[in-house]
Amino acid sequence: MRAKILSSTSSFKGVTYNTNKTQNEKGELMRLLNFGYLQDTKEIGPNEVKNFLIAHSNRNSIVRDKQFHAMISCKEREYIKEELTDIAHEWVDKMGYGQNPFLIVFHKDTANNHVHIVSSRIDKEGKKINDSFEKIRAQEAINEIMRLNPKQEANRTTDALQEFRFSTKAQGMMLLENLGYKLKETNQQLELIKYGSVQGRIPISEINQKLKSYVLDKTRANQLKAILDKYSKIYKTDPIPLFEPKHGSVSAKHLGYRSDLGDFLSAKFGVQLIFHGKDAKTPYGYSLIDNANKIVFKGSEVFPIKRLLEAEGKQQEFQTDKSKAINLIEGKVKLRSAFNDFSTIQQGLEHHSLRFDRREGDTYLNTSQGILSTKDILQSKQLQALDEYLALSEEHSSGQSQDEFDLIPILHVANDEDDEAAHGRKRRKKRNGDNEITR
Repeated sequence: MRAKILSSTSSFKGVTYNTNKTQNEKGELMRLLNFGYLQDTKEIGPNEVKNFLIAHSNRNSIVRDKQFHAMISCKEREYIKEELTDIAHEWVDKMGYGQNPFLIVFHKDTANNHVHIVSSRIDKEGKKINDSFEKIRAQEAINEIMRLNPKQEANRTTDALQEFRFSTKAQGMMLLENLGYKLKETNQQLELIKYGSVQGRIPISEINQKLKSYVLDKTRANQLKAILDKYSKIYKTDPIPLFEPKHGSVSAKHLGYRSDLGDFLSAKFGVQLIFHGKDAKTPYGYSLIDNANKIVFKGSEVFPIKRLLEAEGKQQEFQTDKSKAINLIEGKVKLRSAFNDFSTIQQGLEHHSLRFDRREGDTYLNTSQGILSTKDILQSKQLQALDEYLALSEEHSSGQSQDEFDLIPILHVANDEDDEAAHGRKRRKKRNGDNEITR
């Protein structure tokens, strides 16, 4: 999950940019808050929103560029629009703009789901909202919401890199970049940069040592060759360029490629197909990351790229299986959503297709990255309710009545009377009050 502060202007061009998206059916207005008399208007045009923000901002005659414009994006379709909206709303509160008029617009026209937030840098008292180190604070706020520890994440990444076999330094760097890191070589070390700062370092000597021990696994290479030969005749192999979301007149940055064949290989075999090319032109090569066997192959070691791209019978698209295992972060968000966004626990857990293990009296959430203790996610009363639900679920499978099964209530975070929970309750009431317009 990434948060990015976009350019400030004096004319609130961010409103026009986002309303154009909604009018072209490439975006959707998800939330409009603190717009006073406009809240009760059934149809609000972009000019009315802009004029309201300008009038609000005119409380301060010193600050010139008064627009606050930001974007929060996830990887591909990892989060749906409602989840991104709730995350963005909490982020707006943490950044100090929660009492200001603001709108949240969901965009679906790029490879990555994302939302835009537009507000004013001027508060209701006419003072400029603190923007010191805001680019760093923006990502820190997202990390806090998602309960990420970037340093620990980098340490786990370093350990995971040691488990892989690869033949070039570029392949090792590709593994790290594929996990979202920007890399910089400094003083014989590879710096792992994420969220705007260095999160870890790997000595170049460690990578070079791994290269010396590399031996091509010909058996696995032949297996992958057979897989590519078979499925390249079934699924589309065309590399589709992916771009970073475009803002204003800024040219969209080419990020890489995807293909239906690649989506299939990842879902079916845990093999990532990474095309290599520049400026969205036809790729000149590719690599295979075999996650199951912890090996990185050069495409030329397995299957010629010319044959791959010219394979016959490329009619079929691959439909991603929505029931696939969720990752750790997604699991946390969906488990909290099951308790806060549905009338019964059963509805929430079934909607998100969550699966659990019960071991030695504790309950664990199953994810694609391993099990996660529910104690790290839920509060005590919620844990008790979940245990009761799972126990009744087991009894139901043995013949308990459905009526009793459906009556298990949701215990919201706000039921715990501590300061943080009380604050959360007030925030939810405010979000769901009469002054909120959602579309």
